[in-house]
Amino acid sequence: MKRSTVSLVFNIFLGIGLLLLIISLVICYSIKKFDAAAAKTSGTVVDMLERSRSSNSSSPTYTPVVTYEDGNGVKHRYIPSFSSNPPGYHIGESVLVYYDPKNPGDAKIAGWQEYLGAIITGGLGLVFGLIGTGYYTVRKLKHTRNEQLKQSGQLVPAQFVAVDINNYVHVNNRRPFFIRCAWKDPLTGETHAFKSGFIWSDPTPLIDRNKKIDVYMDRNNPRKYYVDIAPFEV
Repeated sequence: MKRSTVSLVFNIFLGIGLLLLIISLVICYSIKKFDAAAAKTSGTVVDMLERSRSSNSSSPTYTPVVTYEDGNGVKHRYIPSFSSNPPGYHIGESVLVYYDPKNPGDAKIAGWQEYLGAIITGGLGLVFGLIGTGYYTVRKLKHTRNEQLKQSGQLVPAQFVAVDINNYVHVNNRRPFFIRCAWKDPLTGETHAFKSGFIWSDPTPLIDRNKKIDVYMDRNNPRKYYVDIAPFEV
């Protein structure tokens, strides 16, 4: 799998996140527009309907049944689409109702519940968006750090050790490879072990075991380094 394929996956996450956030804003706008033009009246909860149990829950949820009168004294019955457990209302409770003056049967209960759809949609959009932007943020930070090491770090010729697979990370059902290499400091005799960044295609066929791998190491902190994997990415 190429890096461009990985980027595509996170682009999809980012696109879905932006789409869901836009939908959330549209829902909020529609609610605000309806509320601004709606007539307001007092309604009464006359019943609590038990909704069917979901496959993930053993407990039912409850939806209020609200009656209210429009400006002409006509009585209406309203059942919202949301439900909860424990019940959010009780029988006999007075609630504020917004309804369309041109269509009094089109109503809703005032309160934060009317924004529940927007909250859920916006929350999902935020999660997807953070995953997408997080990928590019981390990638940008790593690129900046690596360029700094290439400019000011010590270039050392490391010996290839092995190609391993990271079993803790997977994207699109693929797990990344990384290269292990090592360099022995001729002055101190200390051997430094290095691990490369992720490579999304097996680099083994591209590795010449007789050639060294370039590693840029921080002159003051050997734990900060960059393994140049550009020759092994296809």
